[in-house]
Parts: sequence; C-alpha cells; structure tokens
Amino acid sequence: MENGRQRLIEAYRNVFRLWQQRRLIEAEKLLDEFWQQSGMKSLRGMLLMAYILRDRQKYVSEVKVLEELLERFADSGEAKLLADAWSMLGSVLRRLGESELSVEAFKKSVELEPDKEQKLVECSNALFSANAIDGVTAEYMQSLYALYRRLLADLAIEPYPVPDWQHEKIRVGYLSADLRDHAVAQFVRPLFCQYDRERFRVYGYSLVRRPDDVTAALQQGCDTWRDVSDGSWAEIARQIRADEIDILVDLAGHSAENALPVFAYRPAPVQISGIGYFNSTGMQEMQGFLSDRYCSPEEYSSYFTEKLLRLPQSHFCYQPFSKFPAVGQLPCLAKGYVTFGCFNNFAKVNDGMLLLWKEILQRVPDSHLLLKHSLLGTEEGLSYTRQRFERLGMPMERIEFRGLSKDYLEQYNDMDIALDTSPYPGGLTTCEALYMGVPVVTLKGNRHGARFGYSFLANLGLQELVAEAAEGYVDIAVKIAGDWELLALLRANLRRMMQELPLMDGDAYMRAMESLYGRLYEESV
Repeated sequence: MENGRQRLIEAYRNVFRLWQQRRLIEAEKLLDEFWQQSGMKSLRGMLLMAYILRDRQKYVSEVKVLEELLERFADSGEAKLLADAWSMLGSVLRRLGESELSVEAFKKSVELEPDKEQKLVECSNALFSANAIDGVTAEYMQSLYALYRRLLADLAIEPYPVPDWQHEKIRVGYLSADLRDHAVAQFVRPLFCQYDRERFRVYGYSLVRRPDDVTAALQQGCDTWRDVSDGSWAEIARQIRADEIDILVDLAGHSAENALPVFAYRPAPVQISGIGYFNSTGMQEMQGFLSDRYCSPEEYSSYFTEKLLRLPQSHFCYQPFSKFPAVGQLPCLAKGYVTFGCFNNFAKVNDGMLLLWKEILQRVPDSHLLLKHSLLGTEEGLSYTRQRFERLGMPMERIEFRGLSKDYLEQYNDMDIALDTSPYPGGLTTCEALYMGVPVVTLKGNRHGARFGYSFLANLGLQELVAEAAEGYVDIAVKIAGDWELLALLRANLRRMMQELPLMDGDAYMRAMESLYGRLYEESV
C-alpha cells in the first residue's frame, strides 16, 4: 500500500513539473500511461489532467475528465477541490457555448467553495455566463444578483464614512483588469488620454498582471497610475480612499478578474459602473451605470439596481489601438455569391442564432457563412462545433470554420455581411467589422446588454440594419444580400462614416462624460 502511494506521489510530481514547464503533450501522455498501468486515479490527479487538457485546448476531453471526477469523488469531502472542478467545468462549458449548463456548474462551485471571497468570484462567473442564455428572464438574473448580495454580506465589510473633502479638480478613478490589449481597452482610451486637465485629475487603478504596450499608453495618458494587481480588496479600497477619489468607475462588472467587492467599502462618494460590462452589477453600493438612449430606454430602468446614466449618443467611444489594413473589394463581386460572417466569441452563439443563420443561408442561394474563433482552431473544438451544427441541420458544405490568427482584421475582407449574435451581441467585433466596411445585421434586444449592436448602428444612422424580432433579422440579411450596389456603397464609406460620427469622436464623447461627472460631483457635495 505504502509503495503504491509513493508511486502515485512520484508520478504526479513528474506530471506537475512537465505541466509547469509547458511540456503539455508529455504531461498528458505520462499521466495517462500511469493511470493505465496502475488504475490509480485520484481527485488531485484528475484535476491536474483537466488543467493539462484545458491548456492543450482539448475542451471536450476536459469536460469528460471533469464530469468523471465529479461523479467519482462527489462524496470525498474535498470541498475545495470539488469547487475548483465545478468552476473549471463552468468555464469550459461557457467556451463551448453551453451557457445554461455553465451557470449551473458555477453555482455548484459557489455551494462547495469554503473561501468566502472565492464564492463571490464564482458567483460573478455565473452572472457573466447567464448573459448569453437565450431567453434569459429578469427573474433569473435577479436570483443571481440576490445570491451575490448575500455572499457579499457574509464578508461583513465595514464601509468608509461619507467624506467631506473638496478638491480644486474632480478626481476620477478607473478600476479594471482590462487596461491592456483587450476589447475593453479599445473603448476607454479617451477616458485616460482626452480629458479636460483643467477640471479633472484621473487615476488609473490597474489589476493587469501582464502589462503591455496598451497598458503603457493608458498609463502615460493619465495623471496617476496605481498597480494594484497584488492587492486585496481591502487594500485596494484603502489606496483609493487615501487618494481621495471623488468618482470611482468600475470598468469590469462581473467579467474575469473584477474587483467589485472593493465598491462595498464605499471608498469614493460616487461609484458607477459601465463600458466593460453589459448588465447591472446587482450591487446596492453602485449608484450609477453608464448607458445611452439607445441601449436603455426608460422602461429598462427596473432591470438595474443602479440608476441608469444615459449619454445623449453612445456610451462607447471606439478608439482602436490596432493598425487596420485597407478595406478590400466586396468579396461577392469576385466570388459570385454572398459571404455572411461572424467573428464573435463562440460563447455568444446559441442554437437560436444558428437556426436563424440556417434560414438565411436557405433563403439566399449559394451564400456561404464564415465563422472565426479560437475554439474553431482546435481539433476537439472544431469537431464539437461541427457535430452541433450537423445536429441542427446546418448546410455544412457552405460553412467555413477558421481559428484565431494574427491577421484576423484582414479576414474581414473575406465577408460581405456580418451577422451579430443575440442576446449577447458583439462589441469590439461589431466595430471592427464596420470599420472594415462590413455592414452588421443585429437584433434590437430587450435589455441594455442585448442592444449594443443597435446603439452602434443607430449612432451611424443605419437603423435599417436593426431588427425588432427574429423574423426581421432574417429578412434584413436576405434583403441586403440581394443589393450588391448597396453593399459596395457601404464598403466604400463605412470607415469614413465611423470616423466622422459620434462613435469615434473622442472629444465630443469626453464633453458628454465630463458633463455627467460634473453633475454627479455636484450632487454628492
């Protein structure tokens, strides 16, 4: 018995070392061979295999290992390890587009997780996944918000008292882990680099663990930069309080590596969220949420615990760091058929969207569909996706799958029309498509986060590409697919339109933001 245990420990040490050295194929092979020879599978060993498979992007195999682990060791009493396994399962299911199952996995992780702070992280994960569920209800979301608030209350955070400081300039702080080469950074550049330095002093609170050139550009743009990536929530709140911030802005919501619990300390008299997230935080400590008149008409206020702060145009300002290639010729002119496309995160592609795309392909003869995402560049991810498409009766001979690549912006030149997703639409990918001259067909959506595409297109004066319902979405796609003259006109002019209209006007955007900040500040003093 002791000899077998020693062999087990030694085998796992060797596998762990290979995994740390990123020798993933060797690590997987060694662990698999040990299991076959000894039949000795342990909870820790199976969890290690799941990590290896995740890093190898063998997502279907990862799901199988995690499901076997959770069934085999359900009664082991190892709450922390089981919570980790449920969390991993939630993440990989989200990646595969199984959003509802992802939420349930994260909720199981919350139940088992012994650490109170990590429980909040897992609840944030559940909330994030819930946004992609087709037909998700307000009641479903409210139940998750209530869970988050209960978990937050368990931390028994003592908030700071309301301050009485006053400054010559209004101090605005931005807190985020996405101040790097990330989609969110493409929409926050004016906040750090184009503000009125006579009226405002800007602080960046960075949770970025691997800074890059984008991080450096944002850091150079603002007055004060704090790297708080290693700080606890209490320590971050203490630093913000010491800086006497007047308005603290969360740019993450419930997305990965957020620090929402910092706001429970109330380090600033005014606390708002937005831009980096697409739904309410559910936090009573968050007073406002950035939006605009397109994303959040008045009747949507009840969906938010925060007061909706509506900008007159877009609450986004697209200022890309990427260097864009030239807009190419309309592909259908050379190919003789229309190519639809979608480069959105595949977690956003639910079966309801696939059925709409199927109908579009059926109604537009010889048309093709181009899909691009990192999942499609892996053997298992592609196989899983193809099986899913075949199950729904998609015309596979007219669909092209592509994985992630550095020249992905250039590949917008291979599509004539972009098809947006719903209820979780594209953000950065929509702007990139439009900037590359590709019109985007979107659904209007029935809540803030589902209406990003509508807001982008309305700000460009292209409401005719926005559908009120699924039937209209298909009709619009079919109609413009038959108007090659219109497609050519949009191809030639969309980039200029974006540059000249509010969506990319940093100065006008900052005037609107600073007017809002001024009102919020006056109301707080």
